[in-house]
Amino acid sequence: MDRRNFIEKSCLTCLAVAIGGVTLNSCSSMKTVNSFANDGYLILDKTEFVDANTQEEYNSIIVTSNSLKTPLILFKTGADSYEAISLECTHKGVKLDLVEDKLECSAHGSIFERNGKVIKGPAKKDLKRYSVDKTLTTIKIQL
Repeated sequence: MDRRNFIEKSCLTCLAVAIGGVTLNSCSSMKTVNSFANDGYLILDKTEFVDANTQEEYNSIIVTSNSLKTPLILFKTGADSYEAISLECTHKGVKLDLVEDKLECSAHGSIFERNGKVIKGPAKKDLKRYSVDKTLTTIKIQL
């Protein structure tokens, strides 16, 4: 490799690392809600999707619970519709990250659609989906 190619590849690598750091920071700022299981359900108030300070709506929130090995992500898919997807990669059980509109495994590179379908392996199996019910004020995720 000549000097020009080395410098060019080094600069591209630095740029990729810098962009990757920004992407990871945006994931870590996502709202996380802890919920306790009640009769086989995790119950959340719909107001969890609204930022208390700005009144802006979140498109998704992370849900943790003592009843879950790995958190799940709850997507708001419409005015009053929701999807709950496990954040556990079906390849080796690593926790997934939301990157733009995809769920990605940082360990082995698997990529999933928001609905849990595998886009890119090595994972072969889709992510676990949870049944979601709702009332006027709450979201109920069936475990």
